Amino acid sequence: MNIEKSALKAHALVSPGPSPDIAGARTDEEDRMRRRRRVENLISICWGLIALKSLLVVWAVGHYSIPFNPMWVVGPTVAFALVATVAYYRMRK
Repeated sequence: MNIEKSALKAHALVSPGPSPDIAGARTDEEDRMRRRRRVENLISICWGLIALKSLLVVWAVGHYSIPFNPMWVVGPTVAFALVATVAYYRMRK
């Protein structure tokens, strides 16, 4: 195996950016798609955290007999997250 090729492979494993042999190979459209994928992954993670928070709030209100409806916490959280998600997908077009 060539030493230069092995150095490039090692660099590709540890560097967060593109490897030096393909630095200019990506187009602007590919960069936009990669950023869009990252944002959409972040949105998915946030929705998962919202679901976890909602379950935790419903459990805590029931377990500790807190005298209010858990929807006072869950409702606005889900509503604002839905507004933000819809706004992102409408602006994306």
